[in-house]
Amino acid sequence: MLPRLLLTAALSCFIWRAQAQAFEPGYIVRSTGDTLRGEVENGVWEEPPTFIRFRSTSNGLGELFKPRQLRAVALTLGRYFRYQALPIDHAAETRLDRLTQGYTPNVRVDSVLAEVLVEGAASLVRVVRIGATHYVVSRPGQPLLELSERKYLHTGRYGTLEVVNGNNYRAQLERYFGDCPAASRAAVGAEYSAPGLAAVVQAFNETCTPGGAAGRTFFPKKAPHRLAFHIGAAAGARYLLRPTEDGRHWGWPSGGLYGEMLLPNRTVSLYGDLTVGRFSGGGSVQTGTIPSSMVVGGVVYNYTTPVFGDYTYRAWLLTARLGARVYFPLPAGQRIFIGGGFTNDVVTGRRFTLPAGAATPNPGDNDDVGLLLPYAGIGWRANRLSVSLDAMVYSGLRELRAGLAYRLNSNPDATPHRPAAKP
Repeated sequence: MLPRLLLTAALSCFIWRAQAQAFEPGYIVRSTGDTLRGEVENGVWEEPPTFIRFRSTSNGLGELFKPRQLRAVALTLGRYFRYQALPIDHAAETRLDRLTQGYTPNVRVDSVLAEVLVEGAASLVRVVRIGATHYVVSRPGQPLLELSERKYLHTGRYGTLEVVNGNNYRAQLERYFGDCPAASRAAVGAEYSAPGLAAVVQAFNETCTPGGAAGRTFFPKKAPHRLAFHIGAAAGARYLLRPTEDGRHWGWPSGGLYGEMLLPNRTVSLYGDLTVGRFSGGGSVQTGTIPSSMVVGGVVYNYTTPVFGDYTYRAWLLTARLGARVYFPLPAGQRIFIGGGFTNDVVTGRRFTLPAGAATPNPGDNDDVGLLLPYAGIGWRANRLSVSLDAMVYSGLRELRAGLAYRLNSNPDATPHRPAAKP
């Protein structure tokens, strides 16, 4: 029972973490200065991207780039990232279980793909870390200003620990833009959010710069959420860690169909398949009796001794599986995945080979039929082809299954080419 509960919780976590993601028109600027136009996989990142997947055409293979290989990344729907060395306060924290008594800054320079929110004479970028959201403001003639969420614990009047909000971003902005009345006034009531801080930066750009021009903003537009469906042929072979009654470890090959619903993020999917294959088994069955007698204390006792013989059978094994997969990108459009779910086997259409005199045995005496069992596995996918290795668990490891699948429908993400965004 416990493995099923854990697996169900894990699958729920995978699904709830799903967010919209797909290739969309955009461009990247490499560290060499070259600009490549095409399509960028939108990861709907919260934290700075650790890699960027780019393809030159909608049907081309994706290529992975590390942040240090890039200067900038832009997407048509509005997001823009720039590789920068920025001061980040690593002591900033808002998670209650991680708060410390008192607060001591720990500012270090990190090189990341920071999200650009405003680009102009004064600019604003955002860096999200687990536990705190950071904004960095820049303007001519001043050092970078780092703003960060931060809370800490303080011993109160009665000796109890109290949570203190140490984010004094408004005072920091007022000092930073002290020579610009409009920006200082905007800072007084600004919210600690992208629009709130952008309004302060734009007030400086519009009223306290020679040209008086507002900076360019990069607030992302909402992309439509699209599901994608894969349908294909599936084949597999089993290795039984617990042999059948006739001593077989290798199960018969199976074949069938699979269906997969990819959530809009294209990294999480709901997967199911239905396969059929041959199955064999056997056992022993009574074929008759031998009359016997014995004398005890002068009394004759008659009795019969049962005679058993071996039988075998062939049948069809229907297997249905339903679960989830999580994909991780590799170069050249390949992906690896981990998955898990539940599988159900049904044995049907038995044909028995019985010894003479034997009655047909009860099928329920031979197999675990209709048990809902958990499975987990790993795999690799390249274009239409997928290879997987799964393990079924029941009171310990029960069997291994090697699978091969081929997608029959067209790639739902191979959309007609659209003009790429321009820098």
